[in-house]
Amino acid sequence: MTTLKDLLLRTQKNLLILKEREAKQASTPDLRLLNEIDDHQTAIELIQAALSSELAEADLMALKDSLRPLLVADNNVERVELGELKLAIPPLRFEPETILIPAGSFLMGSPDGKNGPPAERPQHQIELAAYQIGKYPVTNEQYAEFIKQSKHRPPQKVGWLGPTPPKQKPDHPVVAVSWYDALAYCAWLSQQTGRAYRLPTEAEWEKAARGTDGRIYPWGNNWDANCCNGTSSQTTPVTAYPAGQSPYGCCDMIGNVWEWTSTLWGPDWQRSDYTYPYRPDDGRENGSAAGTVYRLFRGGAFDDELSQLRCAARRWYAPDHAGKTRGFRVALSLEGSI
Repeated sequence: MTTLKDLLLRTQKNLLILKEREAKQASTPDLRLLNEIDDHQTAIELIQAALSSELAEADLMALKDSLRPLLVADNNVERVELGELKLAIPPLRFEPETILIPAGSFLMGSPDGKNGPPAERPQHQIELAAYQIGKYPVTNEQYAEFIKQSKHRPPQKVGWLGPTPPKQKPDHPVVAVSWYDALAYCAWLSQQTGRAYRLPTEAEWEKAARGTDGRIYPWGNNWDANCCNGTSSQTTPVTAYPAGQSPYGCCDMIGNVWEWTSTLWGPDWQRSDYTYPYRPDDGRENGSAAGTVYRLFRGGAFDDELSQLRCAARRWYAPDHAGKTRGFRVALSLEGSI
């Protein structure tokens, strides 16, 4: 399914490509190219107007008819098809809130010196497409809906009574979930909403946590104990530290619970098969890897010392292990078929 927001992002991307080609033609731009630029600008205005109103199915059909002659470009931009365009399903009451992380590069890892172990080096620039990520880790209350509807096994030895989460902790992050549990939740949530939820890659997680400037903590480069839950004895509500949010507005990116990512470390605890620089096409995002292949998690937990409470900190464990200091947050791709 493709929504109007997806279509807007794709059309804006194509418009930038067309404008770059216009700039290269200097004083003699091709007339057809100029017409395509005008058509894309008109299409963007129509899509933005549609996003600001409530559309019925008949309105969507009329919009498609208006857009079809505008989104035909012959200058080798990505083709935009309207057949899969659907009205967005309103967020369900148990659906995690997500934040858009724009496309672009960011600084990943730690610089040489005292700021991190070898597994975090070298520091390097990574280019990512736009995506969405959970504003908060998945909470007990959100996970309880999954347990109730799917009959999935609830977390063990952390206060759950069958499908009922710990009392007084509905807004705490869910813990004692394995990597496989997190994947099962994402698959269930996708089925319920029609949106393709998944775990973030560790690169996506880190960009959402630190922005583009390589900062040490989500809030900057100076430690502030009032910005996260660390060096303590238990979890806190995911909304407890708004001052510690990242440049994009994501909360609890460090402290409270470690968070599973989709990224592989490898079968050897001591040595990663996938060193830095991060490359998404070298096998580290092969979620179907067989055998005991350790998965990476990020962010530090409530009982960690300061050395682990950094945006670049990395740890790894077996995917079937459900630790009491480990949870997850969801992600959504924006690069789908239109």
